Amino acid sequence: MIMTLKPFILLLTSGFLLMLGYGLSNILLPVRMQNDGVSLENMGLVLSMLSVGFLLGAHYSRILLQRVGHIRMFAMCGSLTSVAILLSGLYPEPLMLASMRVVTGFCIICTNATLDSWLSHSATEKNRGRILSINQMMIMTALFSGQFLLNIAPIDDITLFVICGVLFSLSITPIVISKQKGPHIEDSPSMSLMTVFKLSPLGVISCFYCGILYASLINMLPIFASKNGITDLDLSIFMGAAISGAIILQFPIAYLSDNFDRRKVMLFMVATLIVLSLSVPLLMSEGMFKLTLFAIALITGLVACLYPMSMSETFDTVLKEQILAAMSSLLLIYALGSILGPYLASVVMDAFGSSALFSFMNVVALTLLLFISIRMKLQQALPLDEQESFIMQTPSGVVSELDPRTQYTEVQFESTPEVEVAISLANKNPSAAVNMVKALVLRDPNNASNLAAALSTIEAIDIGKLYAAITSAAPQMSIHIAEALTNASPEQAEQLVDWITSEYPEQFTNIVVAIANAMPDNGIDLMELAAENMAEEYPSELLEMTEEYMTNLSDSLDAMRPVDRVAAASENTATELYNRLTDVSPQQSVELAFTVSESLPESSNDIAEAYVQNLIDSESQSGNESEQIFSEGALENIESAANNYVNHMVENIPEHAVDVASTFVDSFPEVASDMLEILQDSDDIEESELSTSIDDKPLQSIVEQQLQEAVQTQSDDIEDNI
Repeated sequence: MIMTLKPFILLLTSGFLLMLGYGLSNILLPVRMQNDGVSLENMGLVLSMLSVGFLLGAHYSRILLQRVGHIRMFAMCGSLTSVAILLSGLYPEPLMLASMRVVTGFCIICTNATLDSWLSHSATEKNRGRILSINQMMIMTALFSGQFLLNIAPIDDITLFVICGVLFSLSITPIVISKQKGPHIEDSPSMSLMTVFKLSPLGVISCFYCGILYASLINMLPIFASKNGITDLDLSIFMGAAISGAIILQFPIAYLSDNFDRRKVMLFMVATLIVLSLSVPLLMSEGMFKLTLFAIALITGLVACLYPMSMSETFDTVLKEQILAAMSSLLLIYALGSILGPYLASVVMDAFGSSALFSFMNVVALTLLLFISIRMKLQQALPLDEQESFIMQTPSGVVSELDPRTQYTEVQFESTPEVEVAISLANKNPSAAVNMVKALVLRDPNNASNLAAALSTIEAIDIGKLYAAITSAAPQMSIHIAEALTNASPEQAEQLVDWITSEYPEQFTNIVVAIANAMPDNGIDLMELAAENMAEEYPSELLEMTEEYMTNLSDSLDAMRPVDRVAAASENTATELYNRLTDVSPQQSVELAFTVSESLPESSNDIAEAYVQNLIDSESQSGNESEQIFSEGALENIESAANNYVNHMVENIPEHAVDVASTFVDSFPEVASDMLEILQDSDDIEESELSTSIDDKPLQSIVEQQLQEAVQTQSDDIEDNI
C-alpha cells in the first residue's frame, strides 16, 4: 500500500485539502442561508446551482486540460474556488451565492478531473483499481472531516468562509511543487444519451434518480436537521454519519452486486430506502438521535451506491473501449438529476414542512422501484458470471480512467533524463543517438524498451536499424522491444515486421506474433506480410507462428467480458486469417486449417467451410462457381481430403467433428456415407451428439436424403445418356 501511494502523496494531499474545504462549504452554505432567513425555495435553487457547475465542468474540463495543462488547471480552479467562497461570505445574497455556487461546482469537477487524469497516467494496469479506491476514500474522508470544521467559529461570522478559502488556496501548493509532470491529454470518445439509453434503460434511469436523491439528501439534510433542533457539533455528527454511510455501505453492496442478480439487489436497495425514509421522521419525533444517525447513514449509503450500480448495469451492454464514453454520458445524466433534486425537495419542504424531504424521497424511490420491476419483467437477467463487477465510485463528477473496467492504454514511453537527451541528440544526429542508446542499454538492459520507444518517434531513425542495434545490446529483451516500438510507432509496424522476417530469421516467429498482438486491428495484415516473407523458406515456422497467434487470440477471448467477446467475432477473424495465409501458401491449406481450428476450436466449422470451398475451387475444372465440374480423379481427391479432414477432427476436436462433417456433406453430398461411417466408428462421439445437425435434424436423415438425391441424379444422367 505504501509503495502504491508513494508517487502520489503530493497529488492526494492537494486533493484532500481541496475536498476538505469543499466539505465545509457544503454544510456551511445551507446553514448560513437558513440563519440569514433565506426562503427554502431560494435555498434549494442556490444549492442546485452547484450541479449546473458540475455539468459545465464535465463538458469543458478535458478541453481546458488540453489547453493549459494539469498544474495550471488545478492552480486556476483552486484560486477561483477560493474567490467564490470568500465572495459568498462577503456578499451572502441569493444571486451572488447562486453564481458562486456555479463557479464552485465547475472548479471542483475540473480539479477532480485533473487529479484523476494525473493519477491515471501515472498508474499501471495492475494498481489503477487500488489507486481509484484510495482516491475515492480520500475524497469521502475529506468530505466527512469537513463537516466538523463547522464548529470552529460562529455561523454568522465570516471566519468559516475564510477557512474554506485558505484550504482551497493551500491545496494548490503540494501539486505545484510535485516533481511529476502532467500527462498529455488525448481527445475522448463520446456517446449520445439516446445510444446509452437504448443499450441500458435501467442504468440510465437509475443514474438519473441517483442524482435526484443524492443531491436532495446531501444539500437539504442540514436544513432538515436544523429545523429539528440539531445544531453545532450534533449537526456535524449528523452530516458526518450521512457521508460515512456513503463510504461504508459500498463494501456490502459490492458483495451483493457481484454474487446476486444485480437488478434484484437494486430492487432490495430501493425498497429498504423507502422503509428507512418512512422511519426517520418517526425516530426524530421520538428523540431517538442515535437510531436516526444509523438510519441516515444507511439511507445515504444506499442512495450513493445507486451510482456505481447504474454504471455496472450500463457497462454490461457496452464494449470495453466504449466504457469511458458511456461513463461520460452517465455523468451528464447524473448531473441533470442533481440539478432538479435540491430545488424540487426545497419546494416540497416549503409547502409541507422539513420532514417532507423524506416524503419526497419516498415518492421518487417508489417510481424507481416500479421502473426496476418493469425492466425485470421485460428483460431476462444476465448470468452472474457475465455481470460487470461493482467498482467503488462515489458521485464525484469524474469520468475516471482509473476504473479497471475501462480499456487500459499503455504509455508509449516514460520521459526520463536519458530519454530527453537521446531525443535531443536524435534530432541533430540520429546515428549518434542510436549508438548512445545502445551504450545505455548495455549498462541497463531493463531500460531498453523505453529508450527504443522514445527514439522510434523520431522520423529520421530507421526502425529496423534501431531494433537491430538495441537487441544486439539486450537480446533477451527482443520481444519487449518489438512491442514497445509498435506501441510507440504503430505506423511503422509493417516496416518492422518486413525487416525482422527478412533480416532476423532466428526467432522471428515469437517477435512477429508479439507485434501482431500489439496491433489487434491490423494483426492479420502483419501476419500476412510475415507469411509472404517466410512461406517458401520457413513453412514449419509459418504454422508455428499461426498456432501461437491463434492461441493468444483464444486466451484473450477467455479474458474478455462477454459483450466484448461477442463483438470480437473471433470466428470471422480466424476465417480471414486462414484465407489470407492460404492465399500466400496454398500448399499448406489443410495444415493451416488444422492449426487454426485446434487453436480456436469454436472456429472449426467456419474454417471447415473455408477449407471445403478452397478444396472444391482447386479441384474444379470450371471457373463458374454456380456449376462446378469435376473429373473422376478430382472427385477421389475431394473424398480423400474430406475423409482425412474429418478423421483428424474426430481425433483432435471431437466436440466439433459432427458440425464439420455436416459442413462437408452440405457442400459435397457425395461424401455423406463416408462421413457417417467415420462418426459412427468414433468412440469419442456419443449417439446424442451424432443426432444433432445444423438444423437440429438427425445427421443420418440428412445423409440418407442426400444419398437419395445423389442416386437420383446419377439415374437421371444414365437415362439421358440412353
